[in-house]
Amino acid sequence: MKLLNILTITFFILLIISCNKEKQIEKSITDSNKEKFKKSEYFDEDRIKDDKYNVKTNGSDASYGELELYYKHNNSKKEDMLPYSLMMVEKHKKFKYASDVFEHFLDLYTDAELNYNGTNNSLILYLNNIKKLNSDQKNYLLYYLKLGVKNRSMSSIRYMEILNRQGIGVTKNIQKADSLNIILNELKKENHMNN
Repeated sequence: MKLLNILTITFFILLIISCNKEKQIEKSITDSNKEKFKKSEYFDEDRIKDDKYNVKTNGSDASYGELELYYKHNNSKKEDMLPYSLMMVEKHKKFKYASDVFEHFLDLYTDAELNYNGTNNSLILYLNNIKKLNSDQKNYLLYYLKLGVKNRSMSSIRYMEILNRQGIGVTKNIQKADSLNIILNELKKENHMNN
C-alpha cells in the first residue's frame, strides 16, 4: 500500500512538471510568433511611416496599397485608413479611390463591413446600410461615388449601378443603371477583364 502511495505521488509530481514545461514551450512559441509579426516586412513600423509619408506627399499608389493591406490586418485600426483615402481623392485627384472613401465612411457611420463574395447579393446587402444614414451623410457618401463615376472609376460605377437598379438611397432608375452597366462593361474590355 505504501508503494502505491509513493507511485501515485510520484506520478502527480511528474504530471505537474510536464504541464509546466508544456506551458513554457507554448509561451515561447507564442512569443516567437509575436516577434515574427512585429518584424514582418509589411508590418514594419518604419515602412508604414514611409508609406504614410508617400501617400501624403505624392499620392503613391504602391504606398496606398500597402497601407490598405496593413489596416486590413489590423481591424481595430481600420478607420485610420480614411484620411489617406481622402488624400488620394481630394489632394492627389486619384478618383479610382473614391469608392474607398465611400466604403470607409459607410463603415464608420454604420459599423458595416463589406463581405464581398463575388455576388451582387453581397454588394446589395452591404449597400443597404446607406438606409441607416441621415440625408446629409447619405449625400456626402453619394458625392464620392458620383465623383468616381464622373472619372470612370469601376468600383464607383458598380456601386452606383446597383444603387440605381435597386433604389437604395436613390430613386430607382433602371435606365440609369443600364447605362452605368454599359460603361462598366466598356471599362472591363478596356482593362482586359472578364465579365
